[in-house]
Amino acid sequence: MSIYPIVLISGWAMPAGAMESLAEALDADHRRVSIVELPGLVRESQANKISHDWNSLLAYLDHQLFEKPAVLVGWSLGGMLATLYASRYPDNVAAVVNLGANACFVQNDSWQQAMDPTLFASFYQGMSQSREKTLQQFVLLCSSGSPRRKELSKSLQALLSDADLDHQAEDGTLLSLLDILGKSDICSAFGDIRCPVTHLFGKEDALVPVGAANAIKQGFPKHRVQVLDGGHCFFMDDPGPVISEVRRLSSGEGIVAT
Repeated sequence: MSIYPIVLISGWAMPAGAMESLAEALDADHRRVSIVELPGLVRESQANKISHDWNSLLAYLDHQLFEKPAVLVGWSLGGMLATLYASRYPDNVAAVVNLGANACFVQNDSWQQAMDPTLFASFYQGMSQSREKTLQQFVLLCSSGSPRRKELSKSLQALLSDADLDHQAEDGTLLSLLDILGKSDICSAFGDIRCPVTHLFGKEDALVPVGAANAIKQGFPKHRVQVLDGGHCFFMDDPGPVISEVRRLSSGEGIVAT
């Protein structure tokens, strides 16, 4: 019987279906599991539209948490959001498990283990000029490093094809979220967070360099860090290590009740 509910948070441009296999495995032993999809992947009414900044994303996540405190499991941008939320609302979060989430997505003077700024600028420009082609490139980057790269690429492409993404060319949601991702620096949140934090990285991740794992180990020694085989979607290839860690935390191990 689990103590804490589990909330999975998907990444940039990725529908909730990308985390469905994790949810099903965790739900199989009667744990309370839900998936939060970032804004923009479903058509929103005018009344429900939000501005795209960290404060509005934090409010959006808070609105989706029906039980608190919860174990937040965030992938990429979803992991950065989970970390910021835990630092801002410590009483609402029992633990955080980050999947391929960096302290900064793009390199800056204080954090070098991230994406090259020139590469990110090229990707951003591609989204502005050829959204469909650039999303296909993104799928290839996500599936890179996987032992079943072709199969995974097809699965991710199918998820995007099923999502209602056409309206985003009009409302600019993906570009707005990409802008947030490119400018983000959550190092201070890593230092402020009080609950247990686990960072899991893919050894062959084409979007988040594996060197980020060692940088987090050195900068935040109280955090658990593990490097696993695979790329940015390592949890889709072998969910076992992720499931084991989330089960451990959701059962209350290592968590001090407040």
